[in-house]
Amino acid sequence: MNLRSISYWIRFGAVTIVSAAATAALLNIAAAFAADISADSLKLAAGVTKAPGYETPDTQYIVANPTSIYSDHSFYGTKVTGELKRGDRVEALAKVKGWDWVLVGKGGTGVGYVATSMLSPADKYIP
Repeated sequence: MNLRSISYWIRFGAVTIVSAAATAALLNIAAAFAADISADSLKLAAGVTKAPGYETPDTQYIVANPTSIYSDHSFYGTKVTGELKRGDRVEALAKVKGWDWVLVGKGGTGVGYVATSMLSPADKYIP
């Protein structure tokens, strides 16, 4: 291996590291500025618990796996407020800030929460 080859790989590695660091920084900045939604601006059905914070959902969703709709953003200690079948489109009103749960609604009113693991982004759904 000659000196020119070593120099090339050092420059290549430096450029790769700088590019990766810049990309990571930009992604963190974008995530930090996800648009918050005021909990007071959301209308919730009776029995649905208000989460501590909400943000704008990053996509529209389709149900990937049959699931229940829950009264709070947890599987345990909450009531089931509805059911969804695979292929159902959901009205994602908000994402629970800091959690992988979406507030789903009907006619603009939040009827409960669904874990995002049970949903698929609409543009990636495979029937």
